[in-house]
Amino acid sequence: MVTGVEERSIEIKLKTFGPQENSGPVFLVVNACCSRDVRENVVGVCFVGQDLTAQKLVIEKYTHMQGDYAGIVRNPSTLIPPIFMTNENGQCIEWNYAMQKFSGVKREEAVDKMLLGEVFTVNSFGCRVKDNDTLTKLRILLNGVIAGQDAEKLLFGFFDQQGKYVEALLSANKRTDAEGRITGVLCFLHVASPELQYALQVQRISEQAAAKSLNKLKYVHQEVRKTSNGIMLMQNLMGNSDLSKEQRKLLKTSILCREQLNNIINDTDIESIEEGYMELKSVEFNLGETLEVVIKQAMTLSQERQVEIIRDLPSTLSSMHLYGDNLRLQQVLSDFLTNALLFTPAFEGSSIAFRVIPRKERIGTKMHIVHLEFRISHPTPGIPEDLIQEMFHHSHGASREGLGLYISQKLVKIMNGTVQYLKEAERSSFIILIEFPLVNQTEIS
Repeated sequence: MVTGVEERSIEIKLKTFGPQENSGPVFLVVNACCSRDVRENVVGVCFVGQDLTAQKLVIEKYTHMQGDYAGIVRNPSTLIPPIFMTNENGQCIEWNYAMQKFSGVKREEAVDKMLLGEVFTVNSFGCRVKDNDTLTKLRILLNGVIAGQDAEKLLFGFFDQQGKYVEALLSANKRTDAEGRITGVLCFLHVASPELQYALQVQRISEQAAAKSLNKLKYVHQEVRKTSNGIMLMQNLMGNSDLSKEQRKLLKTSILCREQLNNIINDTDIESIEEGYMELKSVEFNLGETLEVVIKQAMTLSQERQVEIIRDLPSTLSSMHLYGDNLRLQQVLSDFLTNALLFTPAFEGSSIAFRVIPRKERIGTKMHIVHLEFRISHPTPGIPEDLIQEMFHHSHGASREGLGLYISQKLVKIMNGTVQYLKEAERSSFIILIEFPLVNQTEIS
């Protein structure tokens, strides 16, 4: 300096003493200039300094963090998930070892490329996604994060370099600088274990099979509806013709059977029955007509198995009008009656008994409730124990009869009723208890 050469931006590290001794060194950036006399001789030195201690500490901390970041993200350990990053312009700036291994695309092939269109594409290069829809979902996710929104996880899949379709859960998080400004997006993939991937594949195959079965079921429903519409047309034509009293009674039974069939076809939401929130209809109906329909539905099976159905029905039932869902009542009673027939030994004189016990109760001054006990009794051994268990406890491996009994039991419960199966020494019985509001003041003995 005394030679006249001035220096600029010289970093000086000063040791601290006294009360500041534990605070660490002080960093200064100094500019030095000469003081001269009238003859231009150097007679002194002037120092102008700026304290950069705080900035220096931040830089050192950032450098340390950058080292830690590189050590973690680029670590080949299997504990590090697949990670990739973009800057605010959508350019890929990181593609770690795990991502290379997962996708088959090398880091140098991905970094500095546009993430959407050059790294993830719908073409034959890079990581090929299924379709433009997948690419659009990823674009929306990244743009949302850049805009400062909290992003939900995205189920993301693409084809690796060997053409294998891989799928993972993608999480996207914003990257910020020291001032809090968003500078890009950090993404990492939650990759399922081989066991979980196999389970997901099995689940996907099962869902596809279920969807195919559902389509077949829809086809069957459609065809049955068309047939039902034809039956309805013929019934309407018959109803407009000159029929005797007995013929009109038979026509009414036929119409109620068709309406019950349509009701069952429309039961696409089985869950509503299982969970007990299905809505029931409330219409006025004749109990005698409903019971006649139930008996008629079981007659063919009764004749085939040569098992007689013995009715024990009070005469007052034929003129008893109630409020409720008569079609659901038909459905459950016919199902219980049919199962009793199926599991009744066929021998000469074999029979089952269908008995109804009504009891009227006054509610207030005008309203009456009819408590009905339906008892379907048949000889032992009766319904198998495993089938009774299926009636009260749903199982995915349930038999056809078990599923029918389970649905019927649930429907009775929705109607605020109960079902029991009572086993005795020589006979077993379905006991169904349901109550309905009475329309008129029919006398019940």
